[in-house]
Amino acid sequence: MKLFLAAIVCLLLSFRSQSCTLRMGIETSFAPYIIHQDKSWSGLNVELLTRLAKEVGCSLEFIHSPWLRSLKLIEQGELDVLSHLSYNAERSQQFVFIGPHQQEVIYLVGKTEAFPGLTNLTQLKRSGTSGIIALLNGAYYGDELDSILNDAKNRTRFVFIRGNEDKQALLLNGRVHGVLEDIVAYHYWKKQAGLSTVGLEPLFEVYQSPVYFGFNRHTLSPERLEQLAKAWQHLYDNGELGRIVKRYQLAEYQFSLPAPAPRLPQ
Repeated sequence: MKLFLAAIVCLLLSFRSQSCTLRMGIETSFAPYIIHQDKSWSGLNVELLTRLAKEVGCSLEFIHSPWLRSLKLIEQGELDVLSHLSYNAERSQQFVFIGPHQQEVIYLVGKTEAFPGLTNLTQLKRSGTSGIIALLNGAYYGDELDSILNDAKNRTRFVFIRGNEDKQALLLNGRVHGVLEDIVAYHYWKKQAGLSTVGLEPLFEVYQSPVYFGFNRHTLSPERLEQLAKAWQHLYDNGELGRIVKRYQLAEYQFSLPAPAPRLPQ
């Protein structure tokens, strides 16, 4: 009887190790990367991750959560993957970075008259600004902006927002004068039917960096992480990832898929 029970336990553990559901933290619409419509999720990041999961025999579970909350859920072991994650040494303790899935370019988007003569972050750090800028709480926009946010004099000109849709709504309603926005997302936003962006322009580049799918090092095995990295390389090499990206190009703005450069544990 004991041998029978032991065999059952081993069978269940084997089944558990073979089954795979990746829990993705996902925010409200952030076109073209994440689109929430009729209780379903689509968009470039969703398609890319769905194809990657399929390649390794996994399914996806989408868990709706604002960005900062998603980072906490990763720490608590309740999520397995996030998208649009830029690399830094601190995050590498929690994540394995697979991709990148995009070269993110962040701009200050806003009303020119609210930021007279402002053309770069160095000027903002030296002279400040009269305009109020909204940015996503918990997002990383580079060391130069971090140094500005750590300066009490300049920090008062920034508003930290929990979600991308809230950030855009504040700008359209005149509650802030500018937002830090991905340039591809800006062009999609501008193209949206019925959405006026009159007077709103990309004023200058703030930061650019490759962004990745960040997989939780503490909920996924090293073998699974290695498998995901190899699968991404394979899908890149055979052109499947590129074909997905091609479907999201705009006549007004073209972007490309960076070559694979995973950051795996040493």
